Amino acid sequence: MKKKILVSFAVILVLSGCSTLSQKEVFDSMNQITQSRGTGELTWIKTPKEADEAQTRVNTLLKEPLSEENTVRITLINNRALQQTYEQIGIAQSDLVQAGLMSNPLLGYSVGRGGGVSTSGVTLELSFLDLLWIPLRKELGGLALEETKFRVGDEVLRSVRDARKCYIDARVAQEAVHLNGEVLKSYEVSLQLAIRQYTAGNLSKRDYFKIQNDYAHARLESIRLHRDDATAREALNKMMGVYAEQTSYTLSHEPLRLSSTFPKSDALEQMAIANRLDIAAAMKSVEYAAKEAGYTKNTRLLSEVTLEGGSEKSSDAARFNTIGLKIPIPLFDMGQGRLSRTQAYYNQSVQRLYEMAVNVRSQTREAYAASRYAYDSADEYHTNIVKINQNIMEETQRYYNGMLDGIYELLTDQRRYSEVKIQEVMAIGEYQKLQADLMYTIGGKNIKEAQ
Repeated sequence: MKKKILVSFAVILVLSGCSTLSQKEVFDSMNQITQSRGTGELTWIKTPKEADEAQTRVNTLLKEPLSEENTVRITLINNRALQQTYEQIGIAQSDLVQAGLMSNPLLGYSVGRGGGVSTSGVTLELSFLDLLWIPLRKELGGLALEETKFRVGDEVLRSVRDARKCYIDARVAQEAVHLNGEVLKSYEVSLQLAIRQYTAGNLSKRDYFKIQNDYAHARLESIRLHRDDATAREALNKMMGVYAEQTSYTLSHEPLRLSSTFPKSDALEQMAIANRLDIAAAMKSVEYAAKEAGYTKNTRLLSEVTLEGGSEKSSDAARFNTIGLKIPIPLFDMGQGRLSRTQAYYNQSVQRLYEMAVNVRSQTREAYAASRYAYDSADEYHTNIVKINQNIMEETQRYYNGMLDGIYELLTDQRRYSEVKIQEVMAIGEYQKLQADLMYTIGGKNIKEAQ
């Protein structure tokens, strides 16, 4: 009997030692997947030392004017929402490890006395069918881990998209404040001139009040733009996970560029279906549901079978060794509820995958159209409207130099030109944000790859 007990424990130890992928190996695999989709290297902070190293890297990147790419790098290093998401890999990997372990044996000890005889006994119960179910449980755990890896990878791509959009918002807001400064200065010049003319009796009270009103509204617009600038910068701070002195960084002054890449939308749809990580996660979910339904079907009647061994010794030196099985009798619960549940979950997973595929295709077409129309609008500002207003301003300058127009006409056209420049910057920023949306929608891949 002792030999059998030792053999049982040996089997447990062997099974417990079966190797599984470590958390780091799974994270590194996800890191490779996301990097192939244009992200930077990921960092999983798990120790105080790693946290200090991450802060050092962030501070180094913030010393230079902040670019869009460095915004993405800092987000991948320092965004705490992402760090929380990475822990889902740790949870799923731990579940996989647990799935590969046998249930602990139950050791019992009893004593009894009667009729002048005392007895003592030892029993050991072992769910030996775990030997059959462990490979199935590990297969399910492996699928769940793969699904988690893809879901976390999708969250990384979402964060990259959001980081780019936050950066663009901050850059546009900063540029708008700068350009509006020229507009406000022009209104101030108009007001100072109006005060002198009104005092000298060369300007009517009505016209003077109109100029005052225009200046007051220009100040309100300046206040609004400064508020938007502060709001956009704080959104960027949160995205990068920076605080205190780290928030005093400067943004790059590199001009916002208008470059177009527009392959056919059907090529983008195919790319989205092939590369979206949430689609890959949903496919793993379907595979998991199918395996779980089969596992439930195979184990619903025998999942609680246990092997029992016992040894009893009485005071008269007699010893009895026993071995036996405990098998549940399927009179009431034959697992029909669990089986139908897993089948329904499988059907639900299939329908969810189909819905996601339809939605992803629709999102791709929608993002493509929005990006294309945004490009056309920004290009209209860049190619025509800005140049037309520049020509108007230059012609007005000539008229003013020839004393055919007054100073107010010149200042008005100068303001209109600066306002158009602000609208151009906002249009280009909107286009770049929609490009970031489109890039995520097709799975994080560079749009040029679809050509």
